[in-house]
Amino acid sequence: MTPTLIIPRLSLLYPTARIRGRRISRMEEQTLCWIVLDAVAADEMGREHVGWFVGNHSDSVTRTVEKFGRLDANPDGGVWIVVPHSRELASELFACWPYPEHVVGQPSGDNSAWRSRKVWFAIPEDLKHLLPLVRASSPGLAGVILLDPPCMLHLNRGGTDATGKLHRNDRPQHVVNFRAAFNSDEWQPPLLLVTTRPAKAIDTQVVARAYCLNSFRFVDGSSFACWEEPINND
Repeated sequence: MTPTLIIPRLSLLYPTARIRGRRISRMEEQTLCWIVLDAVAADEMGREHVGWFVGNHSDSVTRTVEKFGRLDANPDGGVWIVVPHSRELASELFACWPYPEHVVGQPSGDNSAWRSRKVWFAIPEDLKHLLPLVRASSPGLAGVILLDPPCMLHLNRGGTDATGKLHRNDRPQHVVNFRAAFNSDEWQPPLLLVTTRPAKAIDTQVVARAYCLNSFRFVDGSSFACWEEPINND
């Protein structure tokens, strides 16, 4: 399927660009250009399996929630799934959420999932609770924002550890399976990884492989922003 056929369909998920960041080089962290996540960018990211690595993101939980709240205030487009790296972080996000009147559910010991209008939350293990709800939503899933401040989630794989203990919970695979459930014509919703760690301090190829991505575009965390109003790439 050609991009000219895909873009009109994706324009329902991304009627306007609401996420922007300053693209940088990985090692030198030199500014390359400003990029926005619109239908054209999402089409390329989803077909080429390219994610955003948003490094050096130092915002507090409160400020991070404010950003996601701007996405939630936008009545148009698809649903965004935020995946906190821990149940503790999921609870913190819930406690700071600016629109409690729109919240459905709350994080608990056995289910971290909860929903607002356009932004829904769950740790990797609990994405299964959101899957049927996202499938039933219209126009569908816009993307997955993995909130992993220490950038350690990709290391939590299944298998045997150094002590010989078998671990069956492959945490990155939950994210991979969730995105794959929305595969359409070889396209999957974009993945954005938000972390406090700089990309140059991480083996980003290992991270990309864990999430079945071919590569990342590197984004300066201090520039990463969500907007209630449409933005452009000026």
